[in-house]
Parts: sequence; structure tokens; C-alpha cells
Amino acid sequence: MLDRWPELIALAAYLAAILWIGLRSSRRIRTSDDFAVAGRSVPWFFVLATTAATMVGGGASVGSVAKVYDVGIAAAFITCAWHLQLIFTGLWIAPKLRGLNLLTVGDFFGRQFGPAARVLAVLNSLIFLTGGLAAQMVAMGKITEVFLGIPYDWALVIGATITIFYSTVGGMRAVVATDILQFVILVCGFGAAAAILFAQHGGFEGLQSQLGSEEFHLTREWSGPKIAGLFVVYLLGETFAPPYTMRCFIAKDPRHARWGVAGAGLFLLFFLPVATAVLGLCAKASYPEMDAQQAFPTLIRDTFPAFFSGVMIAALIAAVMSSGDSVLASGATVVMQDIYRQYLKPQASDRAALRVAQLSTLIGGIAATCWAWYSPDIIGALLFIYDFWAPTMVLPFLVGVLWYRPQRNHAVLFSMVAGLMVTIVWQAICADPARAESFGSWLGLSSTTDISAALVGLAVAVPVFFLALPLTRRWRISAAVRPEQRP
Repeated sequence: MLDRWPELIALAAYLAAILWIGLRSSRRIRTSDDFAVAGRSVPWFFVLATTAATMVGGGASVGSVAKVYDVGIAAAFITCAWHLQLIFTGLWIAPKLRGLNLLTVGDFFGRQFGPAARVLAVLNSLIFLTGGLAAQMVAMGKITEVFLGIPYDWALVIGATITIFYSTVGGMRAVVATDILQFVILVCGFGAAAAILFAQHGGFEGLQSQLGSEEFHLTREWSGPKIAGLFVVYLLGETFAPPYTMRCFIAKDPRHARWGVAGAGLFLLFFLPVATAVLGLCAKASYPEMDAQQAFPTLIRDTFPAFFSGVMIAALIAAVMSSGDSVLASGATVVMQDIYRQYLKPQASDRAALRVAQLSTLIGGIAATCWAWYSPDIIGALLFIYDFWAPTMVLPFLVGVLWYRPQRNHAVLFSMVAGLMVTIVWQAICADPARAESFGSWLGLSSTTDISAALVGLAVAVPVFFLALPLTRRWRISAAVRPEQRP
């Protein structure tokens, strides 16, 4: 441990800076809006930085590099879907959302489709945020375990404690402020590491000679249909997800929301897939037999001088923390706005709502840490939440923003319920290998696990919406589905 003191100093300095920024940001928290949406005052470049930093979390960094290590460049290719959805959201959806002056996804669904849709939206938001945060906690634990040489359980607790602390005291203001620093560090760190390692391994020809040409085939491990299916799941699994929707709400105005979110997607599209592909292949060339999720951190520690290694540790932890803190802040806002203010105490004071948001951050962080301890699989946690989000939320969001009519409320509700129910059933089938194989053979598949629950849910939810549309168009909009009073 002592021979790595420059590395530890660099890491300690970074963590100290993050805590200082969080504490400093807490002094500007006066209202629940300050905590939840940073006072709606964030300019476009800061929106870009915080959106990009949120995207490059444990799944997009350690998780994606590990998948490249396991299955080849197909794992990097499918991540392009994440960035394409940001470009779409920024250009066409973000300005409309910012103009509504809302706080949460639940607010939007309640405003457009009524209380029943709000309940389903809140349920899906909580599933997404808890699972997403668990994925970040797993990545944080894996990184800290490798670099500090301590057991995963303790590594998980250390990283989670720091993230939960500054998110609890500083809210979205702390998240945005720390994300700007984290964005700079992760871009410089990932870019520099990919360039240096690519050169050290002899470029494309060197890697090809070490790994073999098949490593560069998209279909090395995954079939074409599976790659296409995963691309769709990645594309829709994070579309309009709470952390990115929040970035629309915090911008100064619709124009800043548009260019901040779309700019983040455009930048990441040309940067991150290339960087993760290079890093994953270099890790595979250096350590052919290793736990995939530890190969990249181990490569960084063994290859670079201690101080640069410390900077890279900071970059990796920055990537994870920037997603973790965003998810925490989003979850706290959901509890404060969609549960406490909506159902428990509609007349609560702003100060009481602020305290609920801070307490929710603490409790949500602890819950996600327990999930990460029980199931330490980054990509697995992400795919789990995508299975629920995509079939239940994406189509209603598009209808609510681009094609809204009150007469479509019932069809939207039928679609949301159908998508949710089918996803639950399909996941239950896939949970038992014998049942999955038996049911899959009945459908002409080797196993039901070959098809994502998100795709099955979408395949049902979309037709249900269009079938229900003409049947329910003339139904009376009852109090159960009538849109809430609009500002």
C-alpha cells in the first residue's frame, strides 16, 4: 500500500474536492426547488456536462468495458443507442418539457393522463432509480476493491457513504456542481488512457495480432438479431428516464435544455463507444483470464505510474458518482413531489418537503447499497430496469409530448398496464431456467432468455394502445383518468 502513496494522494484529493463542493453547494439550498431542480437556473454547457457525466456511470464505463472484454466490440456498438436517445430527447422533447415547469416524470404523467397514470409512472420511476443506483454502487465497490485492495463489502460502503453524504446535503445543486468536475476528469482520464493503451498495444494491428481477427467481429459472441434486440433495449431503456428528464427541468429555459441535452448525446456518441472498445480490448489482451469487471481497473493500476493511476481511479469513481448522485437526487424528488406532496401532505410547507427529500436521499442510498451487496452485477441491474421502463413509459411519453389528446388517456392507461403485466410475466418465466427452456421451445426459441422482457412488453404495449384507441375514444374522461389541473 505504501508504494502507491502518489495514487492514494491523488484519489484522496479528488474525494476531498467532491465533499467540499457538496458542502459548499448546501449553503445555497433555501427551497425544495433549489434541492430538486437547482433553482431552474443551469446554462446549457453545464446541462451538457451534468447530462454527459450522468450517462457515463458504472454501466457505461466499468460495465461496458467488461462487456467488451467478454463479448467483443458489439458491446461498445450497442451503447451508441444511449447517446442517440439523448440527441432525440434534446432536440425534440427537452424544450417542451422545460416549458412545463414540472419537477418529475410523475408530474408529467399526472398532468397529461391523470392520477392513475401518475401512480404507474411513479412506480416505474422508483424501480428504475433504485436499480440504476444499485448498478452504480456495484461499480463503485468493484473499483475501490481493486485499487485499495479491500474486500468488496467495505469498498461498497466507503464509496456509497461519500455519494450519499454530499447528495443528501446539497441536492441537485451539489450534483450539478460535482458533475462539472467529474465530466472534465472522466473525459480527460478515459481519453488519455484509451489513447496511451492503444499505442502501447501497437494500435489496431497489434491488438488484432494479440487477440485474433474474430475479436473485431460484431457477431463474435452475439447473433445479429440479439445485437439488434439489445440495441433497441438500450435505446428505449433510458429514453425519458428520470435522471435525463430532470436535466430538462433544471435548464434556464427551453433553448438551454435543448442544446445541453442534445449536445451531451452528440459528444458522447463520438467519444464513449470508441473509448470503451479500446479499453476493453486492451484489457483482454493484457489479462486473458480474469473477472471481466476487474480487468480494466487492474490494467490501469498495473500499466501507469502511480499518480496517473490515481487520476484514472478518480476518473472511474467520477463516472460512477456522477450517475449515482443524479439517481439519488431524482429519487428524492420523486418521493417528495409524487408521494409526500401528492398523497401524504398536499399542504406541507416547503421546508418540510425539503426535509423529506433529504431523508429520502439517505434512505434510497442505503436501499440501493443493499441491492448492490446482494447482486453485484452492473449490466444485469441495468437490463432489469430497462425491462420495466421501456414497455411501460416510452410510448405514453411520446404520446403525451408529441400527439396528445384527452381522448387518448384510456388507451395510454391500457398500454401501460399491458406492458407492465407482460414484463412481469416474462421475467417470471425467465427466472426459472427449466421453465424458460420449455416455454422457449414452444415458441420456437432455444430459451425465452434469448428475447428481452422489454421487447416482449413493447410488442404487446404498442398494439394494445392502437387497438384500444378507437374503442375508447368516446369514453367519458372520468375523475380517475381526467388530467390534473394545468398551470
